[in-house]
Amino acid sequence: MDLAFNPWLAFGWAMLAGFVISMGAGGGGVLAGIGHISILGLGDANLIKASNLVLEFAGRIVSAPLYHRQNRLVWPLAATFGAGATFGAVAGAWVSKHHLGDMAVYRPVFGLVVMLVAARVLYEAWSPPSPRHRRAVDQSSGNGLPASRPVQDPPRTVSFTIRKARIEYAGRELEFDPRSVAGGAFAIAFLSGLAGVGGGFLVMPFMAGVLLFPMYLVAGTGLVALMIPLAAGAVSYMAMQVDMDWRLLAVEVPGVMLGSVLGPSLNRFMSERLLRLYTSVVLLGFGGYYLF
Repeated sequence: MDLAFNPWLAFGWAMLAGFVISMGAGGGGVLAGIGHISILGLGDANLIKASNLVLEFAGRIVSAPLYHRQNRLVWPLAATFGAGATFGAVAGAWVSKHHLGDMAVYRPVFGLVVMLVAARVLYEAWSPPSPRHRRAVDQSSGNGLPASRPVQDPPRTVSFTIRKARIEYAGRELEFDPRSVAGGAFAIAFLSGLAGVGGGFLVMPFMAGVLLFPMYLVAGTGLVALMIPLAAGAVSYMAMQVDMDWRLLAVEVPGVMLGSVLGPSLNRFMSERLLRLYTSVVLLGFGGYYLF
């Protein structure tokens, strides 16, 4: 059976995307998109966007249980964000399908997103960790990655109303306004849906910088929060009769899932800062190429 793509190349690049997805910082969907455009040479913008979403969802299926076992998920926050983001993902997919379906139009938009992700990764590589992040690292495996076992009690929901949710974790109380979270989630998912990526690169700053949740919880919570909107976005493209390449996905999905399993294990032997710097340079190069 002749294939229009190199299956080993597709599998390997998907595994790399899964590795990034498992870190929870965003960028996995962007790497998947780069692979679809520049490595595999796909020419259908809507197919690329739908395939990116499918791969991001598949990677999170593997990573989510790891964070759950480590007690690093704030379920009320993830559910509230997911509820608002689902509507944003569907709306973004509809607008993108009808207005960014041409590769000549989609490519620079995707390039802009790649540049934003690169800037975010570069910032994380150079900025010193906050005191809260250092405490979280000390409580985990010692290198900022998921620990092999739970280190403390999971976040506990003290109260939840439409106006305020209160969460107790590590001896202190965290809170958020569900209305603001749902609204922010809609905007993030809509913008991400235009480019056909998950939006993890925006979720992390939102939860950590705006809601002031500790990074130790944000990584897993943000990863889980996008699972439903990712699925909704992919299904939306299929409902709008985008022709999916199921043979390509049959090769890529196992690759992204394997990368999501191996990522936390392999990354503990690497320098996280150097890895982020290398990733940001690669993304800047591709982003500039697409944009200009």
